[in-house]
Amino acid sequence: MELIKIAIMALNDAKDLKRDCEIRGVELVLNHNDASCTRGCTVTVEVHAQEKDLPVVQEVYNEKYRELLAGHDVNFEVMDSVYDPNQAEATCPACGTKFSTSLTECPECGLVLG
Repeated sequence: MELIKIAIMALNDAKDLKRDCEIRGVELVLNHNDASCTRGCTVTVEVHAQEKDLPVVQEVYNEKYRELLAGHDVNFEVMDSVYDPNQAEATCPACGTKFSTSLTECPECGLVLG
């Protein structure tokens, strides 16, 4: 069984993803790697899966994402916008405020972009 690394994520999130995938018959393996994982306040692990199981893992992950967004008005076009300091104006991907790229953070919500 060949496993591939699909993510590095917080331990609790990885455990939740593993549980939700196991319900659908997909096994994920959580590993600690000193080179990529963290300890302390935020413990992270590598998440590994078989390539054949990736569509199921993606489906589970997408369902969790939709649950997190439920009840929120999300503008994906703004969220996916790229901050380009070479342009005169930027749109904050967090709140949608337009501002001069001479600033390195959004004047409305404080998101740091530069």
